[in-house]
Amino acid sequence: MKRSILFIALSALAVNAAAQSAFDAYTFSQENYVGTARSVALGNAMTAVGGDLGSIVFNPAGSAVAGYSQFSLTPSVTVSTVSSQGTPLSGSTDPYGFEDPNTTRYARMGMPSFGAAARVETGRKSGLKSWTVGFVGHMTNNYQLETYASGSNYNTTYAGFLSTLADGTSSSVLNSGSGYDYADWRSVVGYQSNMIATYGGADNQYIGVTEKQTSEGIGLADGINQYYGWLRYGNKYDILLNAGLNFNDRFFLGFNLGLSSLSMNSYEYWKEESITPSNFLLQFSTGETTTADTYFDALKMNYSYEASGSGAYLKTGFIWLPFQGLRLGAAIQTPTVYSIHEYYGYEGETAFVDSSFNARANSGEGNYEYKVRSPLRLNAGLAYTVGKSALVSLDYEMCDYSMMRFSAVYFDDDFSSLNSGIPSAYGVSHMLRAGIELRPLPQYAIRVGYNLTTSPELDNIGNYVDANRQAVSFGLGYSSSGSFFADLACRFNYLPDDYFLVYPDYSDTILSPELCNRQTQFETLLTLGWRF
Repeated sequence: MKRSILFIALSALAVNAAAQSAFDAYTFSQENYVGTARSVALGNAMTAVGGDLGSIVFNPAGSAVAGYSQFSLTPSVTVSTVSSQGTPLSGSTDPYGFEDPNTTRYARMGMPSFGAAARVETGRKSGLKSWTVGFVGHMTNNYQLETYASGSNYNTTYAGFLSTLADGTSSSVLNSGSGYDYADWRSVVGYQSNMIATYGGADNQYIGVTEKQTSEGIGLADGINQYYGWLRYGNKYDILLNAGLNFNDRFFLGFNLGLSSLSMNSYEYWKEESITPSNFLLQFSTGETTTADTYFDALKMNYSYEASGSGAYLKTGFIWLPFQGLRLGAAIQTPTVYSIHEYYGYEGETAFVDSSFNARANSGEGNYEYKVRSPLRLNAGLAYTVGKSALVSLDYEMCDYSMMRFSAVYFDDDFSSLNSGIPSAYGVSHMLRAGIELRPLPQYAIRVGYNLTTSPELDNIGNYVDANRQAVSFGLGYSSSGSFFADLACRFNYLPDDYFLVYPDYSDTILSPELCNRQTQFETLLTLGWRF
C-alpha cells in the first residue's frame, strides 16, 4: 500500500477558517494549458513560434510575429476516464477494502480559447515596422473529475473515524447549534445524525454505530459495504490583454496583462451499509430509565465545496530571428495573487431497522476568504523552420511551487505556520514541450506534439514523488486561399496515479483503506478562424 502525503483531496477543508493546506495552493496555482487546436497539436511548444493566437499565452510577442490581423474561436469536448480501486497492504496482492474495480467516464464541452488581434503597420522600412493589440481568452486548467469506488470492509469504518474525531469534545457541544464554532463540522453532523454516540457513562468519548465494545477495545462490529463518490468540475480561465511590437521583422517584443479567474465545484460522499444488520445491535435511550433495541442499516455523509477566485499578473517576452529559419524566444510571468472565496457544508443521515431512530443533520453553509500567491513562471523555446514546409519547436518551462504563499483577508488570521511548511511539501516543476508541423501542400498541415510535466510534490524525506504528467497530441490544419482557416487537434493526457486515504487512519493498529485513481483525459478541439 502506498500511503499518501495528503489523506484526501478536498474534504480536508472541513472545519474552520484555518483548514487550508499546501495542496489547495497547488491546485489553484497549476496551469495545465489547453489553447487553440494548432497550439495543442504542436504540444503547446509555442514560445518561439508565434503567429497563432494560442502562442500569446506562452509568449506575448507571438502576436507581433503574425503578418495579419486575425480572429478565432475554439470549442472542445473533454472526456475524463477514471478507474478506481482499493490498494493492497504491503506483502499482499488483494485490495484492502474497496476491492470492486470501477470505471467512470465524464464528458464536458467547453470553449478553451477565443480571441482577436489587430495589426497596425507604421509605414517604416526599418525600426518599429508594425504593432499589434489583441485579447485572448484561454483555459489554463480543467478540474474535471468523476470517480466511484465500492467494496466490503471488516476492519475499519468511517463512523469509527468520526468517533475518534469527536473524542474529548462534550456531547452538549456537539448537540448544540454553536457546536460548529468549537468542533470539527464532521463530528457535529455525525453526532446529530446518530452516526456516533457517547458510551461508558462519559459525555466526551464516542463510539460509531458500526462499532462494538469488547474486552479488547472498540472495533468494527461486523462486515460492512462501503461506497465513495467524488464529482468535481470547473476550470481556470485567463483573459489576456496583449500588445506586441515588430522591429525589422527580426525582433518581436510583447506584453500581456492577464486577468485570471477560477471556479471549482466538488461533491463527495461516504456511505456504509451493514451486510448483516442483526450483527449490529444498538441500544437507544428512550427516557431517563428506558431503552429500546434496534440495528444499524446504513449511513451516508455528503460534503459540498465550492471555490471561486480572481487575480491579475503581467507577462513579457520576446522572439528573435538571428538568421533565416531559427527562432529563439523567452518569457517571464509574474506571480498571481488570487483572492479565494470558499463555500462548504456537510449533510449526514443514518438509517436503522427501526426507522423511528433514523436521523439527519445539516451543517448549513460555511464560507471563508483568503489569498494565495502563485509562483513566478519562466519559459524559453527555440524553433526551426524549413521555408513554409516544416517546423520543429522545443519549449522549456519552470515553476517553483515552494514559493506559493497564503495571506489573510481578515487581520486575526495567521498563515505563517502553513507557509513555512510549503517548501517541505512542494519544489520545482519542469515542463518540456515539443512539436512538429509538416505542410505537404501549402493549404494543409499535419502536426504532432508531446508534453512532459514533472511533479513538484515532495515526500516526507524531501524526494520528488514520481507523479509526472504526460500528453501526446496530433492534428490537422487547413488554410484557404482567402481569409478562413481551420485546425483540428486531439490530445491524450496521461495523469499520474492518485493515491489517497478515503478517510484518515484513526487507529494505531488498523489502517484505513487507500484508494487509487487512474485517470486519463481525451480532448478534441476545433479552431475556426479568419485572417484579414
